[in-house]
Amino acid sequence: MNYQAITITVYAPLFHCGLPQGILKLKNINGINIDKIKGENKMQELGILVPIVTPCNLKGDVDFVGLKNVVSYVLDAGCHSIYVSGSTGRGPWFSIKQRSQICECVAKNVSKDVKILAGCMSPSFNDMLENAKVMKESGADYAVFTAPGYFIYNQREIKDIFFRIAEASPLPILVYDIPVFSRIKLESETILELSKHENVIGLKDSSGDIENFKKIYNSVFSNDRFMLLQGKENLLAESIEMGCSGFVVSLLHLNPEPFVKLYNYAKSGMKEEADSIQKIINKSLDLVIKCFQKRPETSTLFYILNYALVKKSVCKNILLEHEKDCPKWLNNEALKCMELLKIF
Repeated sequence: MNYQAITITVYAPLFHCGLPQGILKLKNINGINIDKIKGENKMQELGILVPIVTPCNLKGDVDFVGLKNVVSYVLDAGCHSIYVSGSTGRGPWFSIKQRSQICECVAKNVSKDVKILAGCMSPSFNDMLENAKVMKESGADYAVFTAPGYFIYNQREIKDIFFRIAEASPLPILVYDIPVFSRIKLESETILELSKHENVIGLKDSSGDIENFKKIYNSVFSNDRFMLLQGKENLLAESIEMGCSGFVVSLLHLNPEPFVKLYNYAKSGMKEEADSIQKIINKSLDLVIKCFQKRPETSTLFYILNYALVKKSVCKNILLEHEKDCPKWLNNEALKCMELLKIF
């Protein structure tokens, strides 16, 4: 029996319409437990969360006109929420005062139904809490935390730190699993324990581990105050089709339209159409990965996004003084990425 073919028919309607006759005997489709799918998916929906870049001059002074333009650019395309001062917004680079101003600017220029998430990461526990306090005062709805950087922790220690943050944070917190920066991958058991805390409202998973993502989904899908967000471009269609709360990825700055279409198709049960767009996004991602293989610096991503946003006249610049000279070949690759996504 071709299970993959069955998922095309039943994936999206499963959560609201029940299983068609003949499917009830199956126990598992693509890693999702059928017995659990028969229940109702109660997780909160966030949709497309944009990890917004931070327009600035080469000295790092924030360009607030450019910031408002980027916000309009992604929201007008159909994205739903904004994430300020994350990795793509190079939050750790800016001062807490600047991050507060960035958050305030976004909050003043979006409607009340647009949720604002704010990066509050820091190696210091006290600074993490202070960041959350400031971001609440600046208009954020949720605080986003990675495992604190610099030191090496085990899972028990990380869990304890997150529980302490959850107890003290003035904002509901979203746990952010991004091993490439935090140097530790959060195990599914750690996430599931944290999800039981009333002030832990979700997970942004940028680990790229889809099996771990499915395992977490199987355990939290009935949690009506939890959000599960996919953070890898190549896993978007599969994640939305299974019922997760949304996604948050950097490359949508190149062209939000295909990402919006993928989301809408996947949510509507149009698997073939969503998967077709996913293949194009994957080709663009492959080009970016090859760029990082040739040039592993984090600024490689900033060069690519900057090229696209400047070329589209969305903003004037997102680069810093030490990044001002972009290799010509990298601009050429950025253009190729844009051309791939331009077909939509």
